[in-house]
Amino acid sequence: MGAGTNNASAIVFRPIGWGDLDAVVDLFDRTWPQDVDKVGADMSRLISRYFVLHYLLPTTFANGAFAADGTLAGVTFIRVAGEAPQLDEIEVGEEMRPWNAASTRSGGRQAYGGAESGFSVELDLEREGRANETTMGELELFIVNPDVRGHGVGGRLWRRMQEHFAAWDVPAFYLHTDSDCDVSFYDHKGLDCIAHRTASETVARLGGSADGEVPPLFDDMFIYRGKVTA
Repeated sequence: MGAGTNNASAIVFRPIGWGDLDAVVDLFDRTWPQDVDKVGADMSRLISRYFVLHYLLPTTFANGAFAADGTLAGVTFIRVAGEAPQLDEIEVGEEMRPWNAASTRSGGRQAYGGAESGFSVELDLEREGRANETTMGELELFIVNPDVRGHGVGGRLWRRMQEHFAAWDVPAFYLHTDSDCDVSFYDHKGLDCIAHRTASETVARLGGSADGEVPPLFDDMFIYRGKVTA
């Protein structure tokens, strides 16, 4: 990382564009690394790229925090119900094609199954917690570069998210998270957990086991709901 990364006062905020995609994927892959020994480095990065594109697809505002040296310090992907995505959906779909091709190969089928199973659980939890019925916004993705944690970047991204929701008259929003993240952050922010499923419950509902055909999800999954306070 460059020398300016830890200088929070020099952070510049701007919308994420196509030219920033690789930096977002790198940060995602660093934050939630795949099992490289199991899937290989190329597949690991492809999985991370797929997740970023999946969250980007419905995003109506992708906001990036950049250090003085151009390093990506953090990012939020936000969706406001009924608004058009920030980036063209067809173009995002085209960017996902390499993953779709890889998912049919033997090395990618398990990764694909795990990702799709996870997304299925997320939809179940949304229904269980009535997330879309009681909110008008969603925080699709929230990452802070480990090199700037503790320097206020996450808090500034959070405030800007709130301001964006407030500008669109969004009274409440929700987000997905899991036990691989610091869920206490959302408790500290005063959000309410409206749905929760343990990893063992997920595996049981999918009809698999740790050594069965359905790829297990080793993290507990949550949906948090918060009021817009800006």
